[in-house]
Amino acid sequence: MKHANFGHNLSKHELQKKANDLTKRLKQQQNVFDKTSSLQRNATKASFILANKIAKQNKSFAEAEFIKDCMVDAVSVVCPEVKSKVEAISLSRRTIVRRIDAIAVSIHEQLLTASGRFQWFSIALDESTNIQDTAQLLIYIRGIDENFEITEELLSMESLKDTATGKDLFNSVINSSIRSGLTLNKLASITTDGAPSLTSKHSGLVKLLNDKIKEDFPLHMNLIRSRGLKHRQFRSFLEDVEAVFTDVLYYTNVRWLSIGKVLKRVWDLKAEILMFLKMQDISCDFLNEMESDEWVCDFAFAVDIMQKLNELNTKLQGKGIFAHELYLEVKAFQWKLGLFAKQLNEQKFIHFLC
Repeated sequence: MKHANFGHNLSKHELQKKANDLTKRLKQQQNVFDKTSSLQRNATKASFILANKIAKQNKSFAEAEFIKDCMVDAVSVVCPEVKSKVEAISLSRRTIVRRIDAIAVSIHEQLLTASGRFQWFSIALDESTNIQDTAQLLIYIRGIDENFEITEELLSMESLKDTATGKDLFNSVINSSIRSGLTLNKLASITTDGAPSLTSKHSGLVKLLNDKIKEDFPLHMNLIRSRGLKHRQFRSFLEDVEAVFTDVLYYTNVRWLSIGKVLKRVWDLKAEILMFLKMQDISCDFLNEMESDEWVCDFAFAVDIMQKLNELNTKLQGKGIFAHELYLEVKAFQWKLGLFAKQLNEQKFIHFLC
């Protein structure tokens, strides 16, 4: 909107100068507001940083004010010109409580977002009691999304006011999964501290979860090596059929990455193992799964890829290896994985022997 008297008695040159002066004053006022806003943002950010550290170290909220007093005294001596900036940081007890609550809400929202993208996840459970003898169940979660990004975080801490039976723990896990938007069908495995209420065959949490999902979780069960009689009969059977190998490997005798050797031996003896299980009238998932062509293909892929991981593991071991050499080995393996994926899409299986 034009002012009727603006520049009425001014020349063209004076009018231009007047306009420039007004523009300059406006920018100065805006800079003052921007500077004030920037100082407030930085002070708030510093308050959040200190609140986060106080929470992580389990310190009293009241210590924040003591920290601020120390900071003000220190900068008064070292750099007095920034004393006012330090004094602008709000570290009262109530402020720290609000900051920590905001941080907790943000972390929970980030976890909810991440859990919504999980393709598979596993949980670890730890039952204990606090100083007031209240039973608590800690639920940790580790999940992976379609981009192979892994998220590992404390999902929740469930307090059990009355009893702590397997049913109570089961309800706590179910309620926690519902609040977090998790689908139990994507649950890959469970790790527990071995408490009877978690692992009982009849009323433990794991058993109840199995019944709910209608699908057993992956459990290590060695039907052949775990029983002496079955083991001797199996070795005798392999000798009778003149198999290439005279035994299967025991998975607990090797490190995790060496499981490729175990899988390879099972693959090489799969026909003999199937014959032996049928002769002994042993019912297990392995018999049913081997009838599925899709599962057999997945098994063959697992054998091949684990062998390649074993090869990488061997190259990364030993003395006198420099860090840059390890880095090159890992980068080369990553490049190979990209090549394998491309060849599999093109139906080329030259690197997959099984």
